[in-house]
Amino acid sequence: MGQKIELKATSFHKNIIFDLNRSLSGQDGVTYHNIADASLHNEVSAQLALRLFKYSQDIESIFIQSNVVTVNFDKNLGTGIEDFSKQIEDFFLFYGEEE
Repeated sequence: MGQKIELKATSFHKNIIFDLNRSLSGQDGVTYHNIADASLHNEVSAQLALRLFKYSQDIESIFIQSNVVTVNFDKNLGTGIEDFSKQIEDFFLFYGEEE
């Protein structure tokens, strides 16, 4: 159940900007600095940030504004961008128990 998110990733050294085909937050945007910060909120954007922080310990911060997710890393991610993109693409996928 659910639908994959289509995205375009652009990398700038330690930063990756993901342009998604759907909005995750309002126009104001919100920044999450760590896993504890993301876990304090129930919004969709906070849940995605929480998932990304759990996936990688190399994240400095995550900024989400509408359909743009900017992830700032401690180091260059290199070829790991594809694996990281998959975490966002599959965010809305959920398979319940089979009947």
